[in-house]
Amino acid sequence: MKTGTQTFTVVVAVVGLLAGATFADASRTVGTISKVTVYRGQALVTRAIELDLPPGTSELIVEGLPARVVPESLYAQTSGDPRLRGDRLAPAEAGVLSVRYREQAVREDTREEVKQLDAKIEELKNKQGHAKSQRENATDLMAKFKDLWKLTVDSANVDLNRSILQSEQIESFTKYLETKAVEYHEKILEIQDIEAELQKELDLLQRKRKELDAGHSRTEREAVLFLASQSKKKATIELSYLVDGANWVPQYNLRADPDKSKVLIEYHAVVNQTSGEDWNGVALSLSTAEPTMVATAPILEPMLVTLSHPAAAQQAAQPPLLGAEQARQYQMSRKANITRGIAANAELNELALRSQAFFLNVGRKEVEEFQQQMAEISRTEGVSVTYALPGRLTLPSRSDQQLVTITTITAKAEFVLLATPLLTDYVYLQADLLNDSDTVLLPGAATMLRNGEFVGKGQVPQVTISEKFTAGFGIDSQIRVAHELEDKKSRIQGGNRIDTYYYRIALSNYKDKPVELRLLDRLPYTDDTSIKIELEKADPELSKDAEYLRTARKKGILRWDLQLAPSTVGEKATVVKYSFTTEYDRNMQIQPRRAQ
Repeated sequence: MKTGTQTFTVVVAVVGLLAGATFADASRTVGTISKVTVYRGQALVTRAIELDLPPGTSELIVEGLPARVVPESLYAQTSGDPRLRGDRLAPAEAGVLSVRYREQAVREDTREEVKQLDAKIEELKNKQGHAKSQRENATDLMAKFKDLWKLTVDSANVDLNRSILQSEQIESFTKYLETKAVEYHEKILEIQDIEAELQKELDLLQRKRKELDAGHSRTEREAVLFLASQSKKKATIELSYLVDGANWVPQYNLRADPDKSKVLIEYHAVVNQTSGEDWNGVALSLSTAEPTMVATAPILEPMLVTLSHPAAAQQAAQPPLLGAEQARQYQMSRKANITRGIAANAELNELALRSQAFFLNVGRKEVEEFQQQMAEISRTEGVSVTYALPGRLTLPSRSDQQLVTITTITAKAEFVLLATPLLTDYVYLQADLLNDSDTVLLPGAATMLRNGEFVGKGQVPQVTISEKFTAGFGIDSQIRVAHELEDKKSRIQGGNRIDTYYYRIALSNYKDKPVELRLLDRLPYTDDTSIKIELEKADPELSKDAEYLRTARKKGILRWDLQLAPSTVGEKATVVKYSFTTEYDRNMQIQPRRAQ
């Protein structure tokens, strides 16, 4: 036991010496950014460094880390790092002993883009100086010509017998002076225009320079790696770190081809990359996972409870976890702290305390509602997927959005026209799509196109592998629908009132081919046993779709799956008729009740 303790002390002392040492022959490099994983808000950047390692220990300084680096996320590894073999640690042929981060103040900004901008600014200032000299010279020459003008005027005002110049000479000299005055005046105006343009260019470059300086101190950020090798050998080291200022969101183009029963799904990602360094020719991945560098789990603390009066407890309590927004905020706080692990131990225990206190003091209905909200959030926001994009991609650091393609999918589609005359007079084309690819589709905005023509904007929901989803492809103006109440009859039976409603829906097809159409209407429905509502007759019969009968039909939704014959308008239009009855206390009145 004593020997083990002494050995540990020696190891700590050696590492401590390494951490504080600066080797005289330390190598410097920037490496090459080889791969990047973009998360929601951050990115994991990996630089590949190839070098010849000397035998023994050495130091490597990796320069040019970006301003938005997360210092505590730095780590490095080589293929020669120690590995467990059986129950013992095999010695490393070459490995990374430690990595530390440091900052150093520098006199000049070392960023290449800043250097180029400074060079352009200096060049413009030199051009401004030359233009100013030319303008001042032209102005001086013009002033000298004013003296000659005085001589000409004086000569013209005296007796020609006593004048230095004769009349012909005065006339010729006057014309010469007028010509030169115009030339110098035009030259000065031309130089002034050049100066104005140079000032505009200079103002623009200085604004850009100011933007680059915003939030950026003149600091050099470096990673210092301490390496060890048993012999002289070539090694590849990967230095990885998180950076802020990176994000991505899904975006889609859905191209429908109804004649072929297919939809081409173009799955893109809009990437924002303002990390401060350019990613040139990198292996790029996009992920919805939460990046975390914390290895230690938080500790579950005991929950101490006591009794109090309900009024006092309610006054001291935080807002209840009821409603979608409260559930989402709770989940966001939880996720944000989970990534911090043991560092967020107090916050995570406080959130757990709030959740359990809520369960202890509310009824079963409230608990079920909260758990449903949480399940929905987990379904739509809790799926972690990573897309490894093919090839090598380049994404410079800039404020503009950048688009990359994740994949393209040809999906089987069942197209149908949808008419909902209670909501709109328009008839829409929609498709039920099957995601039979190996890619999970995340929720995102979509541009919808039909036969190459833009029809509008839409949304793609979260779609797992082998799951179906519905997409809309705009209005079909060649289908018309008319909805009317044909008749209403009322009678009294005992103490109840019985109303019977007769509806007629006419559908016109102006196309020269048959079309499939799904018609939706509804009856009122209720869970109040004092109201009786029954469908009396439907012609044609309602849809036999099993999912519809299991769900929507029970809540009063009426659905017909129809085929409209070609060129059926006017008296030839397809007609749907149905009737239903309501029976209730004759002294009462039916009122709509909005769902909670």
